[in-house]
Amino acid sequence: MEFLNPAAFYALFLLPLLLIPYLIKARPRRVVFSSLLLLRDFSSRSLGHPWGRLHLPPIFFLQLLLLVLLILALAEPVFSVRPLKIAIIIDNSASMQALEGEKSRFELAREQARDLLRDFSSKAQVDLYLTVPRLERVGGEALAPDTASTLIATLRPYDLGEPPDSYSEELFRLAKEKGYERIYFLTDHPVHGQGGVIRALSVGRAQENFAITSFQITRPSFASTQLAARVEINSFSSREEKVKVLLKGGGKILSARTQTIGARKGAVASFEALPSYPFYEAELEISDALALDNHRFATPPGSRGLEILGISPRPEALYSLRSIPGVTLRVISPEAYEKSGGEGDEVEIFHFSAPALLPRRHALFVLPPKENPLVAVGGALSRPVVSSWREPHPLTRYINFALFRPAYARSLKPLSFGDALIQSPEGAIAIGLEHQGFRYLVLGFDLFPFLGRENLPISVFTLNLLEWFYQGLGSSSTATGEPLRLPAQQGGMVMTPKGERFSLEREKNLFSRTFFQGFYEVVRGETKEILAVNLRDVRESDLSSPVAIQLRDEPAASGSRSFFFSLWPYLLLLSILLLFLEWFFNPPVTQP
Repeated sequence: MEFLNPAAFYALFLLPLLLIPYLIKARPRRVVFSSLLLLRDFSSRSLGHPWGRLHLPPIFFLQLLLLVLLILALAEPVFSVRPLKIAIIIDNSASMQALEGEKSRFELAREQARDLLRDFSSKAQVDLYLTVPRLERVGGEALAPDTASTLIATLRPYDLGEPPDSYSEELFRLAKEKGYERIYFLTDHPVHGQGGVIRALSVGRAQENFAITSFQITRPSFASTQLAARVEINSFSSREEKVKVLLKGGGKILSARTQTIGARKGAVASFEALPSYPFYEAELEISDALALDNHRFATPPGSRGLEILGISPRPEALYSLRSIPGVTLRVISPEAYEKSGGEGDEVEIFHFSAPALLPRRHALFVLPPKENPLVAVGGALSRPVVSSWREPHPLTRYINFALFRPAYARSLKPLSFGDALIQSPEGAIAIGLEHQGFRYLVLGFDLFPFLGRENLPISVFTLNLLEWFYQGLGSSSTATGEPLRLPAQQGGMVMTPKGERFSLEREKNLFSRTFFQGFYEVVRGETKEILAVNLRDVRESDLSSPVAIQLRDEPAASGSRSFFFSLWPYLLLLSILLLFLEWFFNPPVTQP
């Protein structure tokens, strides 16, 4: 026998309240006295005592049985046949690494899963699933309970977030397609709406937590030789607390800051004039439930300067950028770009041209043709007036827009996403957007050649956009679960933060097994590159209010055998019969 709503058993603690009426109130009895002299010696103290002597008539036990049956009915008991085809799904997302005492939530889930397997027949067939990076079966199909239990002991959580909204459809799809008689889902999310086929078991409790949500190593400008760090910390706690932030370079502690963070607020710690190291780490010196998000990793930006690839049918105008200190420029034609692409450059400038697809690097589009992937190009404008601009924004700093008058422009409109940064009465003439970690800027006017002091508003804007692109390069960091994009070379090897080694196939420039945050070492020949990967799903750090998973109870697939029989309707019917019986033997007393 099983219970679909075991929480109803908490009502058993209320049963002692049934004794109270028998302690404080006795049934009135009519007695005829020949004289009141016998009552004279009664103690006034005993007459005023609020509690009487406990008398439990047989009707009390009938009432007690009635209440117990009602509680059992609320618990929804079912008489079950042991299922023979079972799926056990274990949540292995990042939040399952949170500690509950001395054990993690994932360890508790593994123990519960192995306890479940002990109750199954040796003839049962078990499939094991993990939830991230996707809901996928692990190990073989139709495992014996003992084999499945051994496999569960080898499973581990990943540093990945999860999409809990899709679990309802995924679980019911499994039940229908695979014909599972029972699916057990072990997770740290609260689950609502589970039924007979899908049983969710929640592990863990709400806890307070702190997390590093952003860490960047940058240069103050592309002409600067110094490095700076910026660390963002978020509180998922109900109280204000001081936390110590450590900055490490090459494994050594370089500096420390103590930040006061309000309840469910954020704070920023900045570090200046850092020495150069091949990799950096930010760490919160605090003991909380989830140690994973107390660390974040970064590598410094490339060598000093900004490497730009210009793609233009009129290259002479772009050559003027070479007069800016720190800028390295090479220019090719649009036809040459279509053939070879732009490998090795940090920023691409498409001057009177545009690629068929968005480039996988920061890019500036100057007066793009109508066939481009970002904006719709409007009509021509002669010396447009700037009516408004986005402020504050790095691109609009220090500019006198009263003097900002391009000789020629075209209005722009985003095709799907993007923010208007500079507006004219006829429409936007500058649109900026960020997509998948890359920055894109589309201009409806030509800012080349770079004239310096001869056209100060346009020159300041040009320096701003170069600085904006350079700051976007920041420190190289990828989110867990996203593939590492590597230069296409012959062979090589990748070592993960867990010490695992993977060989790179020839002519492959993607490595997808970024399941753990930390530093990945890419070795190809005599060259070694260090890449940083970080958990970027803030929801995993919010242990105090995890997202609830909503399950819809659906009927089992046609043809599947029924493996449980509900008993609660019969308990409810028996309770009603006892209620009539209690009324018959103990009718309400009417006043004369």
